[in-house]
Amino acid sequence: MSTTVLSNNGLASMDWKQVVYNQIVQRKSEELDATSAKLQDAFESKSTYYDTKSNQYAKVKASVSNAGVAVENGEEGITAIKDLLLQMRITVGLYGEADTDEAKAALKTKFDDYVDQINRTADTYAPAYNPIGNVVSTDWTPNEITFTSDIAGDETSIGGTYVGSDFYVAADDGTTWVPDPGSSSITQYTVYNTQNERDSTKADGFASTRTGLRLDSYDPETGRITMTVDPENSATQVTGTLKTGGLGVMQSWFYDLDSEEGRAAVTEAITKADNTVAAAEGQLGGMAVVVKAAGDKVDKSLNALNADRSDAMKAQLSATYAAQVKQQQELQILKQTFENMSAQQSYYTSIFANSGRSSIFDFTG
Repeated sequence: MSTTVLSNNGLASMDWKQVVYNQIVQRKSEELDATSAKLQDAFESKSTYYDTKSNQYAKVKASVSNAGVAVENGEEGITAIKDLLLQMRITVGLYGEADTDEAKAALKTKFDDYVDQINRTADTYAPAYNPIGNVVSTDWTPNEITFTSDIAGDETSIGGTYVGSDFYVAADDGTTWVPDPGSSSITQYTVYNTQNERDSTKADGFASTRTGLRLDSYDPETGRITMTVDPENSATQVTGTLKTGGLGVMQSWFYDLDSEEGRAAVTEAITKADNTVAAAEGQLGGMAVVVKAAGDKVDKSLNALNADRSDAMKAQLSATYAAQVKQQQELQILKQTFENMSAQQSYYTSIFANSGRSSIFDFTG
């Protein structure tokens, strides 16, 4: 590399300009890399924050969505149960018109089927996803649908309404007769654990609620009941107190369908059940509003978070681009400066070349 400023030809060679220019370009590139890295680190820090928040909102959204599934389950179940109650009402009317034992027996079977279907429909889903059923026998406290409503961990709980049709008989001898809703069977227990049926102690009694029970007497004011278990065989009479849960509609053994008064009683029970279902439907509607509002709130927060993330990315890209533009501008100015210097060098070199050796620049003697 030549760095001589003056030579026998007047002005020295200017190869040093390229070296200096290259060094400056390298330094500017390093500065740009450092600036870009700093901007990238800042964005990655923000990105970690956004990812954390996004995950938190996703968990809330999942919890709210589960509550929405529970509401949908309840709505579907209520729609089906409303239809089943209607079919029960029609069946009672047809029973009053039936003129043969075979026809009446078939209608009783239908009626009992509808009660079983109501219970199976109410108990279709697990408690966490079921606002209308799957409750503890002899308790029947409705399930609560609970969901996380914000990233702070706050929870919202909404009570359901039991719309199955269950009962049990607390017998005077200290035992409890508990049916299995949906299966048309009833079992006697010496000890019945309402929290865990598997920890209960069974007695000897067991029967079908379709063919193994006969109502002897019932006082609706006090709930006192006398019934005969297995009337065609052992004919064990049980006296106690009847407790009902949910809709309160019993199977055909409980009603005297052969009398107009008995049919009027079951029709009245169906009407009460219709009212209970209507109230449950209204409650589910309110639950749906609460869940939707929570879901909308989470969606709004997520959209705002994503917008902030997008703005942060745009800001990082803009800052990087601005740094690149600034570097190019500075290099262009530098390049132009060196080009001007080269032009001036050529100009002065030509002057001294035309004028011969100048004593001013002659250092050779």
